[in-house]
Amino acid sequence: MKSVLTRSLLFICLSALFLFSCKKEDFDTGADAKLEFSQDTIVFDTVFTTVGSSTEVFIVHNTSKKSIRISSLRLALGNSSPFRLNVDGLSGRVFENIEIGSKDSIFIFVEVTVNPNMQSSPLIITDSILFETNGNLQDVDLVAWGQDAYFHSPYGNAGGMGTLFVLPCNEIWNKDKPHVIYGYALVDSACSLVINEGTNVHIHPGSGLIVLSSGTLKINGTQAEPVNVQGDRLGEAYKDVPGQWDLIWLSNLRIENLTNQSNVPGRGAFDCEIKNAIIKNGNIGLRVDSFYTPGQPNLRMENTIIKNMAGAGISLNGANTRAYNSVFANCGGQTAIMLYGGIYKFYHCTFANFWSNSNRQDPCIYLNNYFISDAVYVRPLDAYFGNCITYGNLENEITLDSFPNAAPGLFNFHFDHAILKVEAAFPTNNPSKYTAILRNANPMFRDIDNNNYELDSITSPAINAGSATILTADPILTFDLNGNTRPQGPQPDLGAYERR
Repeated sequence: MKSVLTRSLLFICLSALFLFSCKKEDFDTGADAKLEFSQDTIVFDTVFTTVGSSTEVFIVHNTSKKSIRISSLRLALGNSSPFRLNVDGLSGRVFENIEIGSKDSIFIFVEVTVNPNMQSSPLIITDSILFETNGNLQDVDLVAWGQDAYFHSPYGNAGGMGTLFVLPCNEIWNKDKPHVIYGYALVDSACSLVINEGTNVHIHPGSGLIVLSSGTLKINGTQAEPVNVQGDRLGEAYKDVPGQWDLIWLSNLRIENLTNQSNVPGRGAFDCEIKNAIIKNGNIGLRVDSFYTPGQPNLRMENTIIKNMAGAGISLNGANTRAYNSVFANCGGQTAIMLYGGIYKFYHCTFANFWSNSNRQDPCIYLNNYFISDAVYVRPLDAYFGNCITYGNLENEITLDSFPNAAPGLFNFHFDHAILKVEAAFPTNNPSKYTAILRNANPMFRDIDNNNYELDSITSPAINAGSATILTADPILTFDLNGNTRPQGPQPDLGAYERR
């Protein structure tokens, strides 16, 4: 009796399982069945020719109480389309019988590659994704801007050394097409690279620009047409993302150092100029190395913005540098770090750091006059900050790191008319090092979330707080970073911008 009952229950369970497995899924077969899309048009910002774009994604929703079968999902241009799809994990350009359950959805990822058009002007690429469901046709439009570019890379380059490659000597880059760097582009010793006004330079992840010993970099932007240096991902989602490329490095290295044939550095890159440039979204915006010639700066910088760096904005290592009307902002490390001594002059510069991508520990400005290798080496530091602002969201935005008991004269600095964000114990009562200091006075920047460090309010303590004498240091200071005449009032405003 028991075995009969067991067999009966087993039969009932197997029958139920069979009926359940054989039950047909209920699909919506009506002609009015429609899909809903999270976007009706997918727009790609400028995509460089031959280079795959960033990926865009949208969602296809089935709002029906029944499942839907998409009989055909395809690119209108088919296999000739420059766009590529990934539909629910499958790659291709044409798909059939894609099922979406009731009240469910799928993700569709889209990429595009643009063929070279050998023209300097951008071109527009369009296509559509067609969805056919129960004879009902719907579409999502695809639009991409394509741009031909000059590509600089080690591949096929006679001077290539792995990811390193040497640019032609005395090369000039103009604005007719963007310049894209893959790997580390080297400006060789005794050679120069000139980047003229309006030129856009895009650097691939893990790539950078290195000027070797005795080499020269000239960036010649103008107020109307600055030079832009940033990553090579141009979608809206990447416009303010740090760490997309490595660095610009004005070095004291020779080719032999890079190929492990010598450990002896040469003199630093020299006579370099950066004028009217915007450098953003890298790891280190600018590194300048040592072995300078006294009286001859490695670098002169004018009207330049360095921002959104994962590490330091500008890293100066025993160098000789002048900077005017410039902004160093929003970095995961220091906005400006000066190591191993050196000569540094900053006039009407703004150092601002409200970094929020991680827990920032480093101050806006870091001054140091020594390094430790096989022994301790102390080198003289001479740093001057005239009519500058140093402000951020840390309690203390300045670190002074002098080697203990260093000889007098080896750690010289002067903040001359400045706003300084410093902790309560920070000493600013030495008149030879601090003149007319406004401690912890909020400069009232216009829009720190969007890296706008103009003075927003007529009540800003930075207004008319500068020294007119400092303006005589260089004719460039007659105008601010925006080209406005300085001063607007009885005295110039502090920082890179004169409020109008």
